[in-house]
Amino acid sequence: MLLRGRTVLGLMAGTAVVACAATVGVLSWTNETPLWSAARTQHVQTDDSPASRPGHGLWDERQWDKLDKALALIGSKALQTPDGDKLLDGAIKGIVGALSDPYSDYIPSKEADKYTDKLRGTFSGIGAKLEPDGDLFVVVDLMKDSPAERAGLRLKDVLLSVNGQSLSGLSLEEATAKVRGPKGTKAKLVVRRPGTEAPLHLELVREVLDYKTVGSELGADGVGRLWISSFTFDTGERVAQELEKLEAGGMKALVLDVRHNPGGVLASVLDVASQFVPGGRTIVVYASADGVQQPEKATGEPERGKPYPVVVLIDHETASAAEILAGALKMTIGATLVGETTYGKGTVQISYEDLGDGSLVKLTVSKWLLPDGTSIDRRGVRPDAEVVQPDYFAAVRLTRGQVLKQDQIGDEVRNLQLLLAGAGCPADRQDGYFSEGTREAVAKFQRLSGLPETGAVDDATAERLEAASFAAKQDEAHDKQWQEAHALALQAAGVGGKAR
Repeated sequence: MLLRGRTVLGLMAGTAVVACAATVGVLSWTNETPLWSAARTQHVQTDDSPASRPGHGLWDERQWDKLDKALALIGSKALQTPDGDKLLDGAIKGIVGALSDPYSDYIPSKEADKYTDKLRGTFSGIGAKLEPDGDLFVVVDLMKDSPAERAGLRLKDVLLSVNGQSLSGLSLEEATAKVRGPKGTKAKLVVRRPGTEAPLHLELVREVLDYKTVGSELGADGVGRLWISSFTFDTGERVAQELEKLEAGGMKALVLDVRHNPGGVLASVLDVASQFVPGGRTIVVYASADGVQQPEKATGEPERGKPYPVVVLIDHETASAAEILAGALKMTIGATLVGETTYGKGTVQISYEDLGDGSLVKLTVSKWLLPDGTSIDRRGVRPDAEVVQPDYFAAVRLTRGQVLKQDQIGDEVRNLQLLLAGAGCPADRQDGYFSEGTREAVAKFQRLSGLPETGAVDDATAERLEAASFAAKQDEAHDKQWQEAHALALQAAGVGGKAR
């Protein structure tokens, strides 16, 4: 979950001030142009107490001297002419990175706008958000019906390269720039997926994307469906608009879908939860490093919630703020959770803009707990009704420029077998061996699709097969989790549904 703030408190204050004071003012001890413009001594108070020093005592004189000497060496000995701004950005990024927290980061001013693109409007790309993990980049968000989602990219996938160019060691801005690009251009990705040995090869076509985070529909039976793909600044307002339409249509029960939702802005999830939870009831509890716990309560009228039952759809990719919403609705209004255990991200980040040049420092500042005080970090929120999707929901695009044929083995063949199942032409196995049964399934699909009946998979067959499998995943009749949630919503509303 992400907040934005302008006041640095506690550890963040120390870290942010160190980031500034430790790197803003060291002179190169040579006759050359100083690397940075001010001397560190200008920022040190006359009082020697730790609280009066830059960094609130995180560094002592020995550590400051070490930094001075390192910069002096760079300024006087480095073959390449040092760029002060680059050194400054690198120093701050290194300090934040030394926290060993995957969710804390420094975003230079030139990257800050791109970092918040999805919160502000449209952009051209593939619809996947990345976050750094060491020298690599992990997918942490996927836009609904985007090229990335249609290609089968998944949360936690690691992007190794784009169009043959490695992402290892790049900044977030550089990696994002390689993934994004003009509409209609191709992005050939090499992806490492947890639990899969061989890298995946995906080819996507970039599109202009409107980051729509909320949508809804109302069935003829009175069951409404409201999906939230992530929590942006206006998600609360969008949810209110969608609920108003559903309720005006006579909605009898609601299925709230937060599958594949990686979280987002804290204020938005509180706004959304307050539309369901009676005023005064606890939505989430924040636990700071010193053990102090601060509850956040629903706003609005006490004891006034919704008059209809709520079922919440969750999965392994439901994370952070989305987990807060699911847990809060379960514990405060008795919502039923359907699907799979959630991701388990139980920490809070704040994005600070205190460095004066538009750059951001995003830091983990606290843990969050469910209303009863339970931590879900690394454990997740468990569903009341566990439902696993068909295997073919995990299928991705096939690598282009190759032909898959009988007697081949490997992850590409297993992915082919999953796609065949999704397209309605299942093979005799799904273990990655291209058997005679797999060849027959491919030939059947080609025959039904009007393609040459070769039994081998070339680019034309792969493209048609992926489209058919993706369409099957979009069909609610094949979505086991939705079917279960829908039946339970009907039952809770007293209009039918299966007995449990």
